[in-house]
Amino acid sequence: MIRHIVLMIVLTLAALAAGVAIVPGEREQWTMLVRDGRNQDALKFLEAQYGAGRRDVDAVVHLYKLYMSFAEIKQATRIMQEFVADHPGNPEALAMLAKHYADLEDKPAEMAVLERLFGLTPSLPTALELLTFYRTEGAFDREEKLLRVLLAQEMITANDAERLGLILAAQGDLFGAREALMRFDGLANPERSIGRLVLFDVLVATGDKTTALAKAADWIGYFRKVNVRHAGQGETPAIRLMRKMVAADEVAAHKLICQVQREQALGEAAVEGWGRENCEAEPLGAQVDSEAPTKAASNAAKPDGFGPGAPP
Repeated sequence: MIRHIVLMIVLTLAALAAGVAIVPGEREQWTMLVRDGRNQDALKFLEAQYGAGRRDVDAVVHLYKLYMSFAEIKQATRIMQEFVADHPGNPEALAMLAKHYADLEDKPAEMAVLERLFGLTPSLPTALELLTFYRTEGAFDREEKLLRVLLAQEMITANDAERLGLILAAQGDLFGAREALMRFDGLANPERSIGRLVLFDVLVATGDKTTALAKAADWIGYFRKVNVRHAGQGETPAIRLMRKMVAADEVAAHKLICQVQREQALGEAAVEGWGRENCEAEPLGAQVDSEAPTKAASNAAKPDGFGPGAPP
């Protein structure tokens, strides 16, 4: 008799346990509602769970999606803002909030979140979005600050390194411009000339004439390759670079350019008045054109509008 009672108790407990085990949990309940297309019931269930403080990540995300599907924009925004507040160090949460603002076309709010995201996990795609916004809005101080960060973290592109270098050179920050333009020089297509011409002036202005001339000797061959595209359009980058080299040190410039002509066979025919046949015959300054000495002296005093001798 006792054994029979014990057996019945055990079976009853087992049945209860099995019954409890097969009752859907909270996650199963709302996922089944969503699966069955009962979105309104799922929304009410998730709202109740959220209000009770049960904020599982998946449940919060689905609650947000349901609000958006019902065009409950204010509620959806509140949910995402609170989600980020609950997970302030979570990049995924910030990225979701940024995307939410992007979907709403709220650009200032999106950029504010992207600034937080970049501060947490710096990335080039985030930086490029911010830079585009800063330039569109004319927030050039914020652009410069971000470009400096990208340069320091070695994340900057060639175009942005050149832009930063030109900005800093115009501001008179020659050492900052030098750092940015040196980075540009290491990244950019070898035929890019504007940033390199300014880098030459910056190197000379900061007292590193030797490096400036050595780099110019490396650049000039590539600049010559694009001369044909400048035909009839005035002074070419190669000739402009020659003027700068002559202004910095005519003797050293003559030697370096003759060496380039010999090593790269750039002087097989006289081009722009400085062919190989003339390379050893006369000082380089006399070959550029009849105005070279005057322009060279002018360039030496005022290297492209900044540095020593530049107008205020």
